[in-house]
Amino acid sequence: MREEVAFLQKIIQANSSNPPGNELEVARLIEERGKLNGIEMHVATFAENRCNVEARLKGKGDKKLLLCGHMDTVSPGEQAWQYPPYSGTIVDNRLYGRGASDMKSGLAAMYLAFESLYKSKDYSNLGDIVFLATAGEEVDSCGAKHYLEANRIESFDSIIIGEPTNEKVVIGHKGALWLEIVTYGKTSHGAMPDQGINAIDHMTFVISMIKKLGLAWKVRKEPLGESSMAITKIGGGIQTNVIPDRCYIQVDIRSVPPQSHDELRKGITAELELIAEKYPSFRYEVQLLLDRAPLLTDPSSEIIQKALKLNGGNVTEGKINPCYGVSYYTDGSVLNPQSEIDTLIYGPGDEKLAHQPDEWVDIDAYLRSISFYKKLIVSYFQ
Repeated sequence: MREEVAFLQKIIQANSSNPPGNELEVARLIEERGKLNGIEMHVATFAENRCNVEARLKGKGDKKLLLCGHMDTVSPGEQAWQYPPYSGTIVDNRLYGRGASDMKSGLAAMYLAFESLYKSKDYSNLGDIVFLATAGEEVDSCGAKHYLEANRIESFDSIIIGEPTNEKVVIGHKGALWLEIVTYGKTSHGAMPDQGINAIDHMTFVISMIKKLGLAWKVRKEPLGESSMAITKIGGGIQTNVIPDRCYIQVDIRSVPPQSHDELRKGITAELELIAEKYPSFRYEVQLLLDRAPLLTDPSSEIIQKALKLNGGNVTEGKINPCYGVSYYTDGSVLNPQSEIDTLIYGPGDEKLAHQPDEWVDIDAYLRSISFYKKLIVSYFQ
């Protein structure tokens, strides 16, 4: 077995499902390999078994490049796996395991490209290169947030994020805004509904409003596609013979530039206030669950053009499709929320396999990505 594949296999075998995260085991594998090769590694621990890993190559140029990937994965889920999720089983040139696509293959490939540059000393005439492995991207991006507390992200000229793109050049992703809206009422006997205030009845006004807003706010931005707004969770009530005094919904909003999450939240609040004016007994509360900004880089930027040149312009089915967008969000939402830093998203994994049972990565694609990252880094600084 090639040692590059064995390295990825070890990382997949380390259970870093989030929650709880436990990225420290993955971090130690990266740290130990780095130290064996003479690379100075820094593990920044900020909670029990939660940490980032950082390494730097100091060059002579002015430009500064960040290679970023996350160490956590989602849980294996309740469905049965043909191959155990933390086995790193290899079958028919596929390496199976939780995180194989999202995104331990991209993380390992970026690190190995970084290591290869160090060992060959090719970096000495380049600019500064920083490798960053983060914790918590699958839940709250706690690792990216912790990194920002101690570092000036604006000092970077470009960022490469190794999320799964099936080796396509991706220039951006949709934003994600998750809200919980609660309506409050007053309990009474189910046989005497006029003595209470039905929170579920009031929620029907909210649901109707959200559906109308979702259509009114829909925007298309290529290559990201259309924005969307969906009610994804609902709950309320005490028992069948009690008028409910509380009901909630959760709303998943996926945004594209130039949509503003602040404006979206203000718009929803304004509509809720209109409902309250019409129905004096209507009471509500809005809670922010998650806020991830959309990310979009100009396709003419240097890092994107260099990437396109290296991979042949994304030739698919005989057609040249220069740049793509993805619907999932990345740590770029936290590190680069205003899209002020040119950012490339590129990885060997297939995004369609992310979070699914029997997740896998094509070994040849993984090995190609190591070479791609190294060539791109060198080309970027030339």
